[in-house]
Amino acid sequence: MARTAEAVRQVGRTRTADADGRSGDGGPQPGSTLPGSGLPGTTLPGSTLPGTGACLGDLAAPAVRVPATSRVAALDVAFRRDPALLWVVTEGSGPPVLLSRSWYASLTAGRSGLRRRRLRRRRLADLAPAAGSVLAADLPVAVAAAELLPPRSAAQAAEAVVVSWPDGALGVAPVPAVFEQVAQQYAQQALHDPLTGLPNRLFLLQRLARLGEGDTGVLCSIGLDRFKDINDDLGHSAGDDVLVEFAQRLRSVARADDLVVRLGGDEFAVLTGSALSSAQSTAFAERIVRVAGTPFAVRGPGAGGEQVVTLSASVGVAGLAGATPEVRRSSLDALLRRAELALSRAKSLGRGRVAHFDDDLLADAATTDAARARHHMERRLRSAIEHGGLSLHHQPVVALPSGQVTGVETLARWNDPELGCVPPDVFIPVAEQTGLIVDLGRWVLQTACREAAGWPTGPSGLAPTVAVNVSPVQLAQRGFLGDVTGALGASGLSPERLCLEITETAAITDLVTTAARLGELRELGVRLALDDFGAGHSSLTLLRGLPVHLVKIDRSFIERVTRDTADAVLVRFVIEAAHSLGRRVCAEGVESADQARQLVAMGCDAAQGWLFGRPEPASAELARALGERSQSLAVAAGDGIPLLPVGGNDELVLATTPDRVITYASASSGPMLGWLPHELLGTSVQEHLHPEEQARAAAGEQLATLNDEGTTLHRVRHRSGAVRWLESTTRRLTDEHGRVREVLSVSRDVTSTVQAQRALADSEAMFRHAFDDAPIGMALTTLDGAFLRVNKAFAALVGWTTEQLDGLRVPDITHPDDLAADQANVAEIAAGRAVVQEVAKRYRRPDGTDVPVVVHATVVPGRRGQPAHVFAHILPR
Repeated sequence: MARTAEAVRQVGRTRTADADGRSGDGGPQPGSTLPGSGLPGTTLPGSTLPGTGACLGDLAAPAVRVPATSRVAALDVAFRRDPALLWVVTEGSGPPVLLSRSWYASLTAGRSGLRRRRLRRRRLADLAPAAGSVLAADLPVAVAAAELLPPRSAAQAAEAVVVSWPDGALGVAPVPAVFEQVAQQYAQQALHDPLTGLPNRLFLLQRLARLGEGDTGVLCSIGLDRFKDINDDLGHSAGDDVLVEFAQRLRSVARADDLVVRLGGDEFAVLTGSALSSAQSTAFAERIVRVAGTPFAVRGPGAGGEQVVTLSASVGVAGLAGATPEVRRSSLDALLRRAELALSRAKSLGRGRVAHFDDDLLADAATTDAARARHHMERRLRSAIEHGGLSLHHQPVVALPSGQVTGVETLARWNDPELGCVPPDVFIPVAEQTGLIVDLGRWVLQTACREAAGWPTGPSGLAPTVAVNVSPVQLAQRGFLGDVTGALGASGLSPERLCLEITETAAITDLVTTAARLGELRELGVRLALDDFGAGHSSLTLLRGLPVHLVKIDRSFIERVTRDTADAVLVRFVIEAAHSLGRRVCAEGVESADQARQLVAMGCDAAQGWLFGRPEPASAELARALGERSQSLAVAAGDGIPLLPVGGNDELVLATTPDRVITYASASSGPMLGWLPHELLGTSVQEHLHPEEQARAAAGEQLATLNDEGTTLHRVRHRSGAVRWLESTTRRLTDEHGRVREVLSVSRDVTSTVQAQRALADSEAMFRHAFDDAPIGMALTTLDGAFLRVNKAFAALVGWTTEQLDGLRVPDITHPDDLAADQANVAEIAAGRAVVQEVAKRYRRPDGTDVPVVVHATVVPGRRGQPAHVFAHILPR
């Protein structure tokens, strides 16, 4: 976090000038001017640059504000005299505009001396680019990042954004600092337990990894005894109450420099910040036992109210001082393992006790059935690698939305004569812990390349790709690059057909080294994928720092993408973030057509899962299917509304309770309604409707906006008081019993369209009134004389009703002696030789009498400019 703050200070700092024009460090002061410019500057009252702020304003530096009427010369002098000045905000009649040093450099680049002197005399308002985003200072950083990502075009990608305070003060926040803050917040969440707020196991392992050989301290592993009984008897909510309360009690026992951790379930740990003697560590652990023995007040099942439960805790103690350097270097969790062995001894002695680690516990653990089984598996796995006891299965990967197979992911399978079918999540960890993963990975890579090289090229001319998982242990080996080139060379497989998938664990261990190694692989032409993205503590920094082509979203998010709003929004954010960085996205674990349609609507590029095909061994049928580029399933986003719509960047997404109380709002609520997302939470949809629609709802009228599914057009009130028209698509999500559990709506602002339609309707109504009620006769006809529309004055003049004239032609009511002249006039119009004509003629009434008239006729052109209609004014002679 400190690094983010420093980056903001370096990127956003400005300089001021003292009286003699010399520049000095620090922000602009009230009433100060830019050096030599005469342009007034200002600062944000009391603003700071903390790196840990959760709002955009905390990342903003004070803005140097200049009038838009200032000359370019003043800006030139300012940038020349102060090399640290990066941005200036101009203010005129419109929104503030951000001018950067790079913009000014591109504006003046390559200009001749004369042209540059002329340019210096121009006003900033005449040359400044269009106003960009101005975001509120209290906007959460994550929401600000969503507003800035992705830009709609490369030209809109900004270096910084203008930040505004309610009192009118302005600041400038660097865009890179915003995304770095989001990445660090995301990583911070991954290192803490969501229930208790304590650091988690990964945090503890990272802390242990940073300990030096001279560091001392004590690690206490803590387990709540018979905690499962509480969950079984009183429910998981009561169990959660106990865990939260016990976490608070541990904090009260621990000292300021101690680290309190929740390892998972009912297990906790405390790492002391300083060395303790055996007696001191025992006393400390016994205090933990005593605080655990104090009764807990928990929520009872149903409406039973609070209940009091009593339980105990067992504590295992292991000291860093007793851990040898070999233990420190062999495994990050070696010390944690020692404390857990001591905890097991404490529980075996009768629970509610304290036990210290000693070497005898290691010897006892080595003789347990689990250890023996693990060693046996290691031996069997080694034999399988050496004697061909493994096989490969291939799962199709399809393009979206077509569902067309583009390649496969290769997966290792082990069916042992003694152990039976051993799952990969069992034997892969054993291989990694024992070093067998290097030989196993080499065999998988060679075999996958050899099998894929034999697959035919389909009608499209594109051969299917093959993806192979790479262990962090493999990637760390210096000879791995040689393994890849050897497998490609021996098989004859083209490098672009091979995709190597690495997990985020491999990258996080040493991001710089991993990025360099992946860069070498990319130079070979091999494609690279970041696997299981989101399963650990993935961040935008990781996604940006690795030269991968593809990001694979972990199946845990895809599983709930159609029924969990938070997961759906997160998946959409990952897809958009990856696309903005030039990466494609593949979703793992797709098992239903609804999931596939949801992913298509979000813009996901590819998918794999049981919906498209299960892993199967190499066969002639598989090779033929891959060669034909067969379609497993066509997935169309247009086949109805996605099960869980999440909208686009310019659409408002609302999730509400069944009675329409808002529980989630997307970032677009600010520009669309004037309210930020957190301000909408807990309010009712009805509160934001137009007063007339509120009155209809209060009168008991069923409004589609509130009650029904489908697409509706309705009015809402903007925070400013303005009326907005929204087109909303609403969906109800039900549970397994058919009860509505959540309502989702996606809205587009169609105010301008509705206003234009209403203006057109008003204009048409005015025209009809002016035509129908005019005191002189009017008629609109085709070129052959068919009446299209006549007014009442014309009908009265010729003695026919408007209904009678409908379907008649001008020759039908014209005096026979005038027909020849009419035909000649029409021929002149059709040939384009006449546009306006005035003729004298006679119309014949139904009773046979004649009406002498003067007809003033105007040609009305069609869409292509050719004569199409005749509009006539008719007056009696």
